[in-house]
Amino acid sequence: MPELVINDLRKCYQRGTKPALDGFSYRFHTGVYGLLGPNGAGKTTLMNMIVGNLIPDQGMILYNGQEIHSLGGDYRRILGYMPQQQELYDRFTVKRFLFYFASLKGLDQKTAAKRITELLRLTGLYDSADTRLHALSGGMKQRVLLIQSLLNDPEILILDEPTAGLDPKERMTIRNYIYSISEHKTIILATHVISDVEQIAKEIIFLRKGETVLTGSAAKVIRSVASRVWETEVSKAAFQEIRKRYPASRVIGEIEDKVSVKIISEERPIIVDARPAAASLEDVYIDLYL
Repeated sequence: MPELVINDLRKCYQRGTKPALDGFSYRFHTGVYGLLGPNGAGKTTLMNMIVGNLIPDQGMILYNGQEIHSLGGDYRRILGYMPQQQELYDRFTVKRFLFYFASLKGLDQKTAAKRITELLRLTGLYDSADTRLHALSGGMKQRVLLIQSLLNDPEILILDEPTAGLDPKERMTIRNYIYSISEHKTIILATHVISDVEQIAKEIIFLRKGETVLTGSAAKVIRSVASRVWETEVSKAAFQEIRKRYPASRVIGEIEDKVSVKIISEERPIIVDARPAAASLEDVYIDLYL
């Protein structure tokens, strides 16, 4: 079983400023691990250090007991990385781009052709294989980036916003595929689409300003807020008053001339007829970051 161990990782981009990542430690095995937090939380910094693009100021990253930089090419061969930025070779066709990355990953022509065809079909891009990258939509480019990260069937897969720009059907397809391959892979998935990890993540890690603030399974982290989530129906005008008193409140639906509202509060809101409500991962996120 692969094991990725991160011990006391720290990275500061400029002397005298707060570290982008400060003392991060975690032990990853197989399965999907969700990485959540607002912009600037340290997610991309962490992923860039795991894939070797950044050198930490302190701490170590070990793969099966060995420091990743000492493993060199052996580590890169078991690694897949999908960055958030869509930096593609615009004049390449989809197929040429993927064959190029397959060669960089050491795949022979026959293996690459089979793998590329399989992944193009899976992601719905088979009919666009000869289209130049500059002509693709943002969502299609996201799928190309995902494919390149999977070409070498990696043991460790790092995904930065893999479903950004995808429609609900595409997101479901990609999410199901990621889960289907996670039994024998370590998959770290950073996203702002909370449903992507709520349904498939083995464990979830919340980061804030470079520090870990909460970790655990979806069920465990949801329990941290379960007794403080309330629901009610009020007029639209009344909702504006609720927001002033309870900042962690949001509309979850509309019924005729009223709105359904979820409120996070230590005590039952007394200004409305609120009742206990089922908590979700979104409630945890709002509670931590609002």
